[in-house]
Amino acid sequence: KSSYHKKWWVKTIRERNYFGFRYWWFNWAVWSLACLLLLYGIFFQTEIDNSTCLNRNNLLRRVFDIEKAIENCCSCNQERNNTIIKDSINQDLKRRIKDSIQKAPTQNCRVHFSGLLMGGAAVLNNISKIYQEDYASEYVGGGFYVSNEKAFPKSVAQTFDGIAIDRGTRLIIYSKKNFKGQVLLDIRGPAIINNVIWKDDGRYKQCNTEDFPSNLQSNFPQNVRIWSSSNMHEWSFGSCKIICDQ
Repeated sequence: KSSYHKKWWVKTIRERNYFGFRYWWFNWAVWSLACLLLLYGIFFQTEIDNSTCLNRNNLLRRVFDIEKAIENCCSCNQERNNTIIKDSINQDLKRRIKDSIQKAPTQNCRVHFSGLLMGGAAVLNNISKIYQEDYASEYVGGGFYVSNEKAFPKSVAQTFDGIAIDRGTRLIIYSKKNFKGQVLLDIRGPAIINNVIWKDDGRYKQCNTEDFPSNLQSNFPQNVRIWSSSNMHEWSFGSCKIICDQ
């Protein structure tokens, strides 16, 4: 045989041609299977793409629904918070309006404000008797009074000059309305406060030293009577808190 027929690749081609000619059905089956696999791959990939697209659309729709729910929830919460804030403001306003109205005094929870000085016996145009309301004074119970002018109009009209504070009662006076400004007085009773500007006036100076009637003397002995640290006329236009132990 020639060297051409001895080459390995020639021999391999001849053997494959012979195999293909004799077993043609096998080649047909292999190619058919390959085509089927190719078609299946294309179809399956399309299904995956469609499924992925559907899943993506569903996911986007779900995300949109969640965002909408969050917006609605936040809107409800905001409305609820606004309602709570408004209710709180209204309640505070009602409380303050109510607290500008005088409350009835009770034992160990009472303060007597006067535009006159405070003493054991009434003297017309000069002294108010402790716990006896007159034309120049108010006798009240506990409360937060946002405006002295509204709560104690008679005392303010005559200008503050005397205050009696019962045992178990604390009085805080602020220089401005709504409990703002400087704290002018913070004292717990029993106590009598008379305006220092009248300290050396013969009409009033005995108020802090004389003996009161027994029912008042026992609660307000001389050692709980003091002159104010500043002119009490300036206290008239602020606010005050009357806080009771009971």
